[in-house]
Amino acid sequence: MSGRQYTWANSLQTPTYEKLDRILMATEWEEKFPLSNVIALTRDISDHTPLLLNTGDSSSNFNQRQFNFELGWLLRDGFMDMVKEVWESENLGSTPLERWQAKIRKLCQHLRGWAKNTSGALKKGKENNSRQTG
Repeated sequence: MSGRQYTWANSLQTPTYEKLDRILMATEWEEKFPLSNVIALTRDISDHTPLLLNTGDSSSNFNQRQFNFELGWLLRDGFMDMVKEVWESENLGSTPLERWQAKIRKLCQHLRGWAKNTSGALKKGKENNSRQTG
């Protein structure tokens, strides 16, 4: 662990410091992510120090664009039906968590494409309207 020697301290005048928080990993994890390290972050709210596990894997999903959900999508006709259809179409994964992750991944991918197409169509519609009125 880098950053701190202890992960907990009380608020007394003479504080007690302890190493309470840990990150445990299986041998398979260490083999898959040999550059893994744990970084102790600053503790602002709690008496525990938050720990960040850095896998050292630069190809992880952190490099992907962040998904942004637009509240206005909820007002679009057929949106909820489309979400339900995409959600129910995906069933990959051997555990409930893996299936949920696959469903979320597919839904985000679908919504990104849908949003791009929808905003393009709306933009074209606005341009056509402005030409007709102008």
